Amino acid sequence: LLIVFLLLINTAYSQEIVFDFCHENGKYFNFHNLVETSDNGLIVECPMLEAAMVGPDIGVMFYKISSEGQITDSLLIENDNIRLRTLFETNPNNPDDHLFAYFDVNQDGIVFRMTFIDSHLNIIGTNDVLLDNSTHWNSYDCFMDSNGDIIASFSFTEDTAFRTFFVRLGFDGTLKFKKEIPEIRHFEQLQSSHTGEYCKSPLQYCYWGSNNTNDLGENPPIRNYVLDSLFNVVDEHGYYRYNNNFYGNGWQEHIVPLDDEHYLLTTRYSQYDYNSNSQLRSVVLAKFDMDHHLKSIRFFGEEIDMGPAPIRTEVRNEDIYFSYMSCVGQNNHLVLICLDKDLNVRWETRLLNEDRFHWGTCMRILCDKKIAIGSFGYGINPGSISVVIVHDDYDNAVEHQGITIRPYLFYPNPAQNELHLQYSPDMKPTQVELYDLQGRLVRSQNKDLENISLQGLSAGQYFMKVTLENGKVFTDKVVKE
Repeated sequence: LLIVFLLLINTAYSQEIVFDFCHENGKYFNFHNLVETSDNGLIVECPMLEAAMVGPDIGVMFYKISSEGQITDSLLIENDNIRLRTLFETNPNNPDDHLFAYFDVNQDGIVFRMTFIDSHLNIIGTNDVLLDNSTHWNSYDCFMDSNGDIIASFSFTEDTAFRTFFVRLGFDGTLKFKKEIPEIRHFEQLQSSHTGEYCKSPLQYCYWGSNNTNDLGENPPIRNYVLDSLFNVVDEHGYYRYNNNFYGNGWQEHIVPLDDEHYLLTTRYSQYDYNSNSQLRSVVLAKFDMDHHLKSIRFFGEEIDMGPAPIRTEVRNEDIYFSYMSCVGQNNHLVLICLDKDLNVRWETRLLNEDRFHWGTCMRILCDKKIAIGSFGYGINPGSISVVIVHDDYDNAVEHQGITIRPYLFYPNPAQNELHLQYSPDMKPTQVELYDLQGRLVRSQNKDLENISLQGLSAGQYFMKVTLENGKVFTDKVVKE
């Protein structure tokens, strides 16, 4: 077991804990989670496979990490049928009681297997809850709501009928409520589905899925069902893409409540320009009201070579913590941004700049103004698990490290004859200007600011200056082919 403890050089407020290790018979996989312990340590949950994506599962390894970054203990729970989506949460009534749970579909039916461990990695109890007698499944998910209950959902096809169920469990596994949701219907080419909390007051949940169809009519890329606390469907909404270009890939979208009047959606954004044969990818953080009206939107990661993807979004005390993966050339980062409730950036930082591709999988807001992000690092055989702890001591000062947070998106780049801009609905542009490399103004528009003509300009690089009604000015490099 090799442990390396490093201090990040790009900020004085974060520490990086990198530990590279290999079980003698297995490999660690992308998806993992972590919880905080009462002694300011962390427990990291690491699923293990016999080989990456091949062969039976070995089980899950748990590592206890001290606040100084040392691994102090470990626990292996062996099982050859652990699904990749697992639950790992702390009892809200007892900070030394943690629950690890997963779905097991076998000859007995759909079973929710629960293992309770303390902060010293001792197993203190187990509970297997039979959710349904069916031995088939299409999708499954679970989370802990703001009341401390476990909300589990699962679906399966039986006699050509698609059936979806919601279950409420106490933290100890007591079955409180189960209901079939006939309103949730299977839509074609379903990739995956997720559940989560939609609103805390009144308590509501969401069940949403994404598919890979390009049909913008009957099958929007993301569909969201809103359920009340008794699992009655009270609303349904299809996200038909922002200006026809939302793209959800199934694993990396989140819907989380912001306040009693708004919620947040994070997803990927993709646009292909057939004229320039180029594709623009970015990460989207969008704010909606409860009637699904888009109030504001921010774009991140347009500079990324490989498609960026959000890791997680969490809200605490009206601050939004948003993280995503960034890969530009050989430089690979996890990006963590703190925003206020109006999506204005408080601070931002990049983490884990190393010669390997990090697949971010989890984020957890800790006590004492700390945030922990976990990632899996490709490029090192058999792979590594990294945990970054960031201390939120920025005092509302934005620390820019090469990340540009725009309330608009522009494409294509490079462009031939015209440049297109899409703005957040809460931002109004007043002027767009183009300058050559000598600083000379070559184009200026104060009308029709969604389309900037490049006709008559020589091929080469230009700087685009966008001025908004609130006085903010953004500058971007554009290329004319």
